[in-house]
Amino acid sequence: MNQSIVNPLLTQYRAVQLEASKAASMVTCHYMTIIGGKPQPHGSGVFISIGKDKFLLTAAHVVDNMEDDVYVGIGLHTMIKLGGELTKNISFGNREDDKIDISILKLNDETIEKIKGTYIFTGQEELGINHVIKYMPMYQSVGFPASMSKYNSFKKSLKSRPFLYVTIPSDPKIYEELGCNTESNIVVHYNKNKVKDYSTGKFVNGPDLFGISGSGLWFTPAQVKLKGVPIQKKLIAIMSDLPSQNKQYMFGTRIDVFTEIIRKKYNLDIEESKFVNINL
Repeated sequence: MNQSIVNPLLTQYRAVQLEASKAASMVTCHYMTIIGGKPQPHGSGVFISIGKDKFLLTAAHVVDNMEDDVYVGIGLHTMIKLGGELTKNISFGNREDDKIDISILKLNDETIEKIKGTYIFTGQEELGINHVIKYMPMYQSVGFPASMSKYNSFKKSLKSRPFLYVTIPSDPKIYEELGCNTESNIVVHYNKNKVKDYSTGKFVNGPDLFGISGSGLWFTPAQVKLKGVPIQKKLIAIMSDLPSQNKQYMFGTRIDVFTEIIRKKYNLDIEESKFVNINL
């Protein structure tokens, strides 16, 4: 194909992907704790809606032993605790070794009312159940690394910037090396030394990823950007961490694991996964 044709198409796709990432940041929250009276970054989470029910998804280790001490921000100056029914997987060893790392909070009506106007929910149609991996840079991680947050003691406000990172899935051979499973996990590349700054178009050093746990991994299909029409994107995984074996990758739990638990526990009408089978 002619190079002069490829470049404009790629530029158009990157613009679509960036818009999808920005939209994904609107459904992503910053989990925080309070230490010494000051908010401290702790993790990320993704709000989803299925029918009339609303949920907050994150990684289990984000809420471990912190179920009553984790907050989300409402504006610059207010933090609230979230209420609802919590479901998470139990660790039978070292949580860092767990490759299934899920926390599902079914939000109660009081919490939904409190966060209304601050957060929106990704709809059921954007859940990437049964996603077939494409080995192309069509994926983006959207979350809140701690290093990109700053607390102003004078103004008593916390400013957080989401980290939007375009990535590509890893070779299947890496799954075995990391102890992951292609049916329940998704592993993607993270090159800290080559992160594109979309405001300048240049590559820069990326942040340490502490705080990215619980964020979403999104897939943006090729599409034409039409005025007034939302960009199509799919939430395909909730990220866990950088594996201790190899820091050039980050891994997450397929959204299928979350949706199968929700489908069976709450008897909701969700597409059934062909990748995982959950017994409750």
